[in-house]
Amino acid sequence: MARSMTRGAVALLVGLVALGCGGEAPPSFAWQAVQSQLPGAMLSVWGTSATDVYAVGADAGDGTGPMAMRFDGTHWNRLDTGAIRGDLWWVSGVTPTQVYMVGSGGTVLRFDPTTGASQRLTTPGTATLFGVWGSGERDVWAVGGDVDNVTGVLWHWDGTAWTAQDAPGGLNTSTLWYKVHGTAANDVTVCGTNGRILHYDGTRWTQETVPSEGQGPIFTVYTRGTQRLAVGGQGNGLVLSSTSGAPWQVQRLDTAAGLNGVFIPATGSPIAVGNSGEVFQRRGTTWTAVARPPQTQLNFHSVWVDPTGAVWAVGGNIDALSQGVIYHFGSTVPVSPVVTPDALTRCPTGSGVICTWAGSGVEGFNGDGHSLATSALYWPYDMTFGPDGTPYVLDWNNHRVRRVNATQQFETIVGTDAPGDGPPDNGDLMMPGAPGTTVAMNHPTDLMFLPSGKLLVVSWHNHKLRTWDPATGSVYVLMGRGPGNTDGALPTALLKQDTRAALDAAHNVLYVLDQGNSRIRRIDLAAGMATTIAGSMRGFAGDGGPAAMAQFNWATGENPEPEGGLALDAMGTHLYIADTENERIRVIDLVAGTISTFAGTGTAGFAGDGGPAAMAQLRNPQDLQFGPDGRLYVADTDNERIRAIDVGTGIITTVVGTGRRGYGGDRGPALQADLNRPHGIAFDTNGNLYVSDTLNNRIRRVWH
Repeated sequence: MARSMTRGAVALLVGLVALGCGGEAPPSFAWQAVQSQLPGAMLSVWGTSATDVYAVGADAGDGTGPMAMRFDGTHWNRLDTGAIRGDLWWVSGVTPTQVYMVGSGGTVLRFDPTTGASQRLTTPGTATLFGVWGSGERDVWAVGGDVDNVTGVLWHWDGTAWTAQDAPGGLNTSTLWYKVHGTAANDVTVCGTNGRILHYDGTRWTQETVPSEGQGPIFTVYTRGTQRLAVGGQGNGLVLSSTSGAPWQVQRLDTAAGLNGVFIPATGSPIAVGNSGEVFQRRGTTWTAVARPPQTQLNFHSVWVDPTGAVWAVGGNIDALSQGVIYHFGSTVPVSPVVTPDALTRCPTGSGVICTWAGSGVEGFNGDGHSLATSALYWPYDMTFGPDGTPYVLDWNNHRVRRVNATQQFETIVGTDAPGDGPPDNGDLMMPGAPGTTVAMNHPTDLMFLPSGKLLVVSWHNHKLRTWDPATGSVYVLMGRGPGNTDGALPTALLKQDTRAALDAAHNVLYVLDQGNSRIRRIDLAAGMATTIAGSMRGFAGDGGPAAMAQFNWATGENPEPEGGLALDAMGTHLYIADTENERIRVIDLVAGTISTFAGTGTAGFAGDGGPAAMAQLRNPQDLQFGPDGRLYVADTDNERIRAIDVGTGIITTVVGTGRRGYGGDRGPALQADLNRPHGIAFDTNGNLYVSDTLNNRIRRVWH
């Protein structure tokens, strides 16, 4: 088959020409969606044969790093590049054992197909690299730049090190370079913004003249023999051509929404691809859209023609770098799921390594009975562990409490398919309560086990404290009969938007953050009585004086965001409070009855790591938990970090998070992980830290 297809290469490309002229393609040739809806947009395709094809693209967004795949004629196999985050924009082979992939953060990966190993090379900086090409193992060029500032880089590899090269006329300061290609070490072309094209003759770079009508962005250049082609444009297509060193000529394709990729095959006509699944072919001097285009409205970014004449085009949602697709025109090739090696999904167990523990990242609810990795969560808020080590999760916007069963699957223990306030018969208002799966809830925010063995659920938008009995599965309202502000006997004492709770060391006193009333309540579980110990109205006041006169600042109203956090020290003498909108952690001396600021200056921001917590800046602090090391851990939610404070020295440090809002960093150091508004912190009996990465719809674990 390979021999017949090789002989048929010209025939296939003639078929494409026929399509462009309205003719009929051979019946065996058709556009195939080989891969669709890949998690990251595919940005480059290249290969050595029809059964050795590489495609690279954007970050998969699931902790496995950038999309990098190799087709072996039967399957697409994910490559373990060793990169745990970032995008790859281009792939090109230099020698049989050196395939280069470049991308964000100054990434240059050198992949050896014979061993399957990748090596990240040290580069001069962190610019995004959009193109790579080389004439040999000691002559490789990578180009890119800073998108925001529209500045460019030209980097060269001499077999030993990468060095930054100057562009003529200082063009690096005003040009973003997109692609590089050549025919030899003394014939290299680079294209970029503003219609700028450079040529390297082996000694120096020179800027080439481009007609004024070609002054738009030029995204890709390709050379073969004496032919050079470059494509680009915004809102319309631009094709630039140069033969045998002649000046560049420009053709505008007004029917094209924009061209991104171009390829000149060894035989047959050049192919260009662009937005909305457009494919163009040159016949003579005319570029024509193929009459039978791929069935996609997504954008193509790169095209390659294999030695048999088959066309490969890749792309997706280029703006969002999602919805990756790979299309093929030629004899049918196998369509199969992408094979992902265990190395990309297995979590290393080294200290400080972070991995996703639960949640697919898909926002919503796909039912119970799924593995933790494939279960959809909807803004998980917090979690805890039972006396036997069983994990329990607050699936906040699914209005459920879910636990992990013996088969490592989620099951709902409290909550129904819709938000509400109890079962239809109000059975949870009377002992022994109602079955948990009949009890509707409205955004629960905290949970912990009481000395009775029952699970306490802080039912924030229901203004209640509920308990769930693991022996019977029954739920009972311990406190609250609707919103209000009254102390006194349980269960009729009233709360409003209670968010967090903390249990003292003796397990007989419960402290509750009563957000809607701007108060801290103390509940004597044995006596069944609730009293207010701190707070009077919304604001900031009281430091250095009686806690009862203090003011806290948590959002109020009918539908605020839940805020705040509580934690008791091991002695039960100091209660720590996340005073969220005051940007502080405050502490009540329960013996003296006084309050003071423990951490935070009161100004939102990020500062102070490595120094006194009282001088640090926080941004929307939420959950608080004491860790097994005795430090107080803080969900510094809008700083996208988890921070820890040594109570003895007062020193604050970041333990999880880069400060960037997003998702990334799994299988690497927790300090290199991106978070998205983390709200909850928990520790298991082995000291591992669990972060409710709320808007990433995941719970992530950091190995102790």
